[in-house]
Amino acid sequence: MSTKTLRKRIALAAVTALGAGLLSVVSTPAANAFTGTVIRVATTNAANAVVDLNLNYTSARSVGLITADTTTALAGTATMLASGTVVVGSTPTVDSVFSVVGGTIVNASANVVIQTGQTAANTTATNAVAVAVKPNAGVSQMIISLSDGTAAVPSTLRSRLIVTVVAASAAGVYSAADSLVNTAVVSSTTVDGIDQVNAITGSASRIPNGASGKINFLLNDAYGSPLGTGVLTATSTTGGFVKLSADGAYSETSGGTATVDVGTMNDGSVTVTQAVANVPVTVTVTIAYKGVTVGTKTFSFEGEVAKVTVTPTKVGKISTSNANAATIVYNDAAGNVLYPQSSIATSVVTASMGDQTIVNGVTIANYPDKTPTSGKVTVSCNAVAGTVPALQVRHLNAASGTLVSSNTWAQTCSGAAANLTASWDKASYTPGSIATLTLTFKDAKGFAANSYDLLDTMTITGSPSSSAASAGAAITPLNATAARGGGTTGTLTQQYVVGSTTGDFVAVIVPPASLVTASGATQTNLSVAYKIASGTTTVTNEQVLASIVSLIASINKQIVALQKLILQRR
Repeated sequence: MSTKTLRKRIALAAVTALGAGLLSVVSTPAANAFTGTVIRVATTNAANAVVDLNLNYTSARSVGLITADTTTALAGTATMLASGTVVVGSTPTVDSVFSVVGGTIVNASANVVIQTGQTAANTTATNAVAVAVKPNAGVSQMIISLSDGTAAVPSTLRSRLIVTVVAASAAGVYSAADSLVNTAVVSSTTVDGIDQVNAITGSASRIPNGASGKINFLLNDAYGSPLGTGVLTATSTTGGFVKLSADGAYSETSGGTATVDVGTMNDGSVTVTQAVANVPVTVTVTIAYKGVTVGTKTFSFEGEVAKVTVTPTKVGKISTSNANAATIVYNDAAGNVLYPQSSIATSVVTASMGDQTIVNGVTIANYPDKTPTSGKVTVSCNAVAGTVPALQVRHLNAASGTLVSSNTWAQTCSGAAANLTASWDKASYTPGSIATLTLTFKDAKGFAANSYDLLDTMTITGSPSSSAASAGAAITPLNATAARGGGTTGTLTQQYVVGSTTGDFVAVIVPPASLVTASGATQTNLSVAYKIASGTTTVTNEQVLASIVSLIASINKQIVALQKLILQRR
């Protein structure tokens, strides 16, 4: 708890209506003992103002006082109702005078003479003195000063009190702008109005399965003063349990057993848990003070793992352990992406891995997290190339003991590239279109080449343009993926923006120097034909003349046929 908040709680306790506009304020230490030359304030309220006429220090009373702080002599502050009266006093060591701006002195102790409505003089220097001051109509501030001397000749200013005058409705009434409500992690005592995020999910509202959500709150009125303790309720929608804690330190409490909890407080925390363990649910928690809603927070609790999806991304290399050969994703029954921790999650290969002469091990190398880091699977390959059609992992939910099996996936293990083939995605292109060249690499046994062995530089001449949409006319591996057979198919693709020259062409591909065929001979260059044809329709003079000749011939044939028909009718 901050020093500022602690001081408010000790010095300015929450305001409670007593009737006829009366309020009660907890006194600061020695607040009614008017000692020294500092202006002191009578912080206890009563029906009528009392100015210590009998010099009984503890009997001084104000009317409608809300807050007071006189720890600094020349910068004291107070807040009061416009209908109230503030009683102030001191024990000066010399003759002194009270003066008021924005208010009227309406009463004084016996040893003080009210000379005007704005001044009162003390002529008995060694005794305690007190005056009662009412704010003038319509003012928002009064200034009460205490100086040495007389009303006619005041000298040294000893103390000043600035009094803020407010309407009765603002005191002791909940103010959303001055109150604090925020989500917090379970161990946090922070209440600053800023929602805290969960370390695992990276979200203020997403809560891991089995963990608790938390709301810290501090309720103030418009003057920043804590409200009086009152009936406070915490209510969750279906699927959540709530538990209130009002210890002021916002310490963690055990989870609740009901959707509603009731307490008497103006600050504290609400612990929120799943009503049904391991089941995903979204709940909204509403906090109300004396029937007025002061805050709502929504929590989405994750469930346990209900689905595991593995997606192969690479062809493994024989006789080695292949990192990042596949990705893995975990979901609960509601489809939420989960981030299981390696310390509480176990993924193991199912009883059968198929042909273990090809794959001899599958492990989860990295669990996914919020950063985001993808879940990564390591596949260990034996020396035998081939494809295992149905690998599978399963996840153990530690809380419930249930096992969840993943989908099955095919995993290939193979050697380095030994053979290259190439093809265009179309036989003919129009100028300005995109041409895609696919290069397919296979190992010596005909399996897709692995994604881990590097390829040497290779060149392509006679491509559809001098500049490619991807790697260019000369293919030099640009990154780790482009330097190998890609994905699970052992292929690379190059894209080109097709030029404007039409005709028939042949692209020549010079394979990498490292590419060796099964017989041990370096593979020869590849020739891949393609065509560029104009995308617009044009007619040449020759085509026009040919069409005219054809039309004349057709007309002559029709004339001959007509002549024959006429002669037959004769």
